[in-house]
Amino acid sequence: MRRALFIFIILLLTGCDHVPSENPRYATGQKVLFQFEYANHAWGIQHNGWLIDSSGQLHCYNLPDNWSYPDPSGTISAEDMERNLQNTDSACYQVDTEELKAKFTLLPLAAKGPVSDPVYEMADAGSTVYVGYILNQSTNQYKRILLQQFGDVRIDNQSPQAQELYEWLSSIDQQLTEKQ
Repeated sequence: MRRALFIFIILLLTGCDHVPSENPRYATGQKVLFQFEYANHAWGIQHNGWLIDSSGQLHCYNLPDNWSYPDPSGTISAEDMERNLQNTDSACYQVDTEELKAKFTLLPLAAKGPVSDPVYEMADAGSTVYVGYILNQSTNQYKRILLQQFGDVRIDNQSPQAQELYEWLSSIDQQLTEKQ
């Protein structure tokens, strides 16, 4: 007991600066963490948005070729996600990696949140979605976690973690819009 207390005091006094900060990708094997997407096919084709990778880089896209969407169960293969990442136009923004890591830890809790039934609110407005992804390493499939959807159809993830993530991603989108 004394030895454990002694080690604890030494660690407390010296700090833990020597412990490397892990990038979320290395902790999970996951490359893509979050996505914002807008799609509308009412008056022509509009499809744009961005993906956030594990290094905090936002990869923007506008009318990408050969885009792969999650299947009806909300899964997409790691290969298709990598192909989507390669189909982006540019690296358009950088998120702080420590903030990203903190926000990513909220995603498993958001995944457990109750999701509202779809409510039809508009016509011809398209669909705006904010999502996160969790990689199942055994199947090499990403699971899409809906945080917020609005436009023609509104669906809310009602967990507090999903709300926090949506507000954070929305603020990033706002900063990106102001930058352009």
